[in-house]
Amino acid sequence: MSQFVIYIKLEKYLAEWLAHSLGNPVVFPTGSNENAVIRTFIQKLPEYTLPDAPSVGDTAICIPDSKAKPPSSYNYMGVKGKKALHEAIMDLFIQNLWNDLKRIENTNIGINTRVAAWCEMHGISLDRVETVRQKYYRIRDAYTKKGINLQSNSREKNDGH
Repeated sequence: MSQFVIYIKLEKYLAEWLAHSLGNPVVFPTGSNENAVIRTFIQKLPEYTLPDAPSVGDTAICIPDSKAKPPSSYNYMGVKGKKALHEAIMDLFIQNLWNDLKRIENTNIGINTRVAAWCEMHGISLDRVETVRQKYYRIRDAYTKKGINLQSNSREKNDGH
């Protein structure tokens, strides 16, 4: 991984989760979708453009090594490229959130407790729990509105296997 980074604005909970999961600066795994997005939209610094400087609250993300686009030359990402990367990061977050919490959907543990414990486990500060809980509900409700029931109506039986 190169020492070159790009800076991206993320929601606070998303930045905390990402740094907890993948470090600071963020290093995505080799072959990841996020690195593919970076490689696709990374470009040479346009003429008369200043290099990105971090702003308060920005998340630093390492530019992956590439023979076709060496980070020493290709280290700029435009606004639309950063938007695409933000969407890829959000997709990863939602998958992680959904996969972890869906497994215990049918327990007697309340949603607030489950989400708070999940946030704690993933480095998200407790003042962001409500935002994450709302995100979880929105995912579930969006599918319900389309007639797709993601909630199990019965508990799974544990036969000891």
